[in-house]
Amino acid sequence: MILTRTPFRLTLGGGGTDLPSFYHEHGGFILAAGIDKYMFLNVNTPIVDDKIRVKYTSSEEVDHVEEVRHTLAREALNLPALLTE
Repeated sequence: MILTRTPFRLTLGGGGTDLPSFYHEHGGFILAAGIDKYMFLNVNTPIVDDKIRVKYTSSEEVDHVEEVRHTLAREALNLPALLTE
């Protein structure tokens, strides 16, 4: 089981300003700050069935990772380290 509590961040900058092709020519500066609001994540192996359940402001229950609608959750589930543990 994996449990995380990750603070939300406010990032001022972006839009490519953190990419070498931009900051080599124009310089770069990004200011980020953590706030006292958190995202909680719980990943575990289901006991009852082999469904994938993702809960955020909505809930999803699917049979295959490719069916997950939440982009970040789907890509995280596709990481080899998560699939082999």
